Amino acid sequence: MRFLSTLAASVLGTLIAVGALLLFVFFFIFAISLSADTTPQVQRSTILTLDIQGPIPERVSKDPFTRAIADQPKYDVSDVLSALSKAEKDDRISGLWIRLKGTQASWATLEQIRNAITAFRDSGKPVIASSGDFGMIEKDYFLASAADSIYAGPVTAFEFNGFYLPQTFFKGTLDKLGIEPKVVRAGQYKSAIETFTRNDLSEENEEQLQAIIDTQYDVFLNAIADSRSIDEQRLRDIASTDAPMDVRPAKDLGMIDDVRYTDEVVDVLRGIVGVSPSDDVRMMGIDDYARVPSSDVGLETTGDGRVAVIYGTGQIVPGDDDGGAFGSSGMMASDPIIEAFENARENESIKAIVFRVDSPGGSAAASEAIWRAVKRTKEVKPVIVSMGNLAASGGYYVAAPADTIVASPSTITGSIGVFGLLFNVEGLLTDKLGVGLDNVSTSDLADMYSPFSDFSEQERTLLASSIDRTYQTFLQRVAEGRKMSVEAVDSVAQGRVWTGRDAQEAGLVDVLGGLSEAVRIAGEKGGLGEGPYAVQTLPRQKTFFEKLNEDLSSQAARVYFDQTASDLERQMQAKRDRIRYYLSQSGTVQAVLPYEIDIQ
Repeated sequence: MRFLSTLAASVLGTLIAVGALLLFVFFFIFAISLSADTTPQVQRSTILTLDIQGPIPERVSKDPFTRAIADQPKYDVSDVLSALSKAEKDDRISGLWIRLKGTQASWATLEQIRNAITAFRDSGKPVIASSGDFGMIEKDYFLASAADSIYAGPVTAFEFNGFYLPQTFFKGTLDKLGIEPKVVRAGQYKSAIETFTRNDLSEENEEQLQAIIDTQYDVFLNAIADSRSIDEQRLRDIASTDAPMDVRPAKDLGMIDDVRYTDEVVDVLRGIVGVSPSDDVRMMGIDDYARVPSSDVGLETTGDGRVAVIYGTGQIVPGDDDGGAFGSSGMMASDPIIEAFENARENESIKAIVFRVDSPGGSAAASEAIWRAVKRTKEVKPVIVSMGNLAASGGYYVAAPADTIVASPSTITGSIGVFGLLFNVEGLLTDKLGVGLDNVSTSDLADMYSPFSDFSEQERTLLASSIDRTYQTFLQRVAEGRKMSVEAVDSVAQGRVWTGRDAQEAGLVDVLGGLSEAVRIAGEKGGLGEGPYAVQTLPRQKTFFEKLNEDLSSQAARVYFDQTASDLERQMQAKRDRIRYYLSQSGTVQAVLPYEIDIQ
């Protein structure tokens, strides 16, 4: 029997070894093939294609293994911006074809891309937008309206019926489960906890959310009115009373130019490049063109030095969290951000830093640690903050020390406030499950953070004092960075959420613009001339193999879910992850955006 077990173990070990060897050989051959990848060659009369589908992240991995294996978008925001900027000057690029396939990008991201498309069109090169058989929602149309001509496929949907901002509340669910939230907050508008304590919007919360959606609607309508030469009030009336539900009424209203199949749109492109109906149109995707060196189109960098762009995206958490081999964790971990600022501060070739913040906030302690790194760096070199879709609560905390804060009009920012959240599950355990609870302790305050009892008055007072001290520190950090009095900051704080446009009026933002504008300001402040500038991105992204060695199994499960889950399942998982985050942070002070803001 022992002989058979030994034999089986030997055979199994041999099979594992052979499998590992084959896997290594496969990856080795794959690595050689990827390393042989050359710079794309652009031929004359090429049409640049921009496929807009799904999310457009702030940053995708440049590691060829990760890009080839992981389920990631082909390009990020900076890829699009740099490609369109180069294409303006490239005589080989004859035009731009925007192929809309259902975008899930944030409004602030779309605003940056739309501005880049407008700049490309203003250079004199034609821009065509089409939706094929995908139809158009408002986000698609927002981008398409920047084109010279808009085409949509026959028998497709067209959505233009105004915006709404849904919110989800779990008080009823918690009541049924016998779970009671234990909450202390600082800030009249700091409504992060309302999702657990109410079944509807409070008056303050409704006020700020209505202001956000109204601002975004204004930006949306102003852009379309200007590009399509349709009166803004007329657009409001269309959305309220005559909302077109398919492309035919949209064409009759002058919102699109024609209803055409994709092959008919290609015929339009043939006319642009001047080829016969039997010839193919040369095309190059934005992801390939982004790899074309700027020097190929005569865009030589100016100045003796570089601008570092430090990306801080996702929920702010302490420590290190890179998300594993197959993607990003979606967290702004404090350790790599602090290290990136240290590297940029000590690197003599880096003359200025852009801190790209796209975060709803998170841990107050981690936010303070990152704030310190930003402040120390600012004392040595210019630091410009570029706000993405979100730079709220802790996301604003880490931005406050910067020399200049740049935000898109659609950016969600502010939310200067803090809260503490715990859950009392005593009712669930005792009333619903019949579990008995008891304990011994050395003091009356020892079980203050216990999930098995409510706060006493003394405990609530102590936690409220701690929350208020953190809030006052938050106010002081902002006051110091913005050169305002604490009282002035408090008047626009209180946890209130602002759009970038309104935040500028409130004194929380300096300049309206995107990442390109922030890099321009950083280059000028760093003494690098008029630009373009050499840019170095930080923190350094780990390679596929570095991540693979860390947590293969959990990432395999994530990839499987991403590939097989429906949209509804992904939405439910996102809500589950958010609740799980709150549960994991029970007893800690949080500076985090109150809710998901997804204007639809």
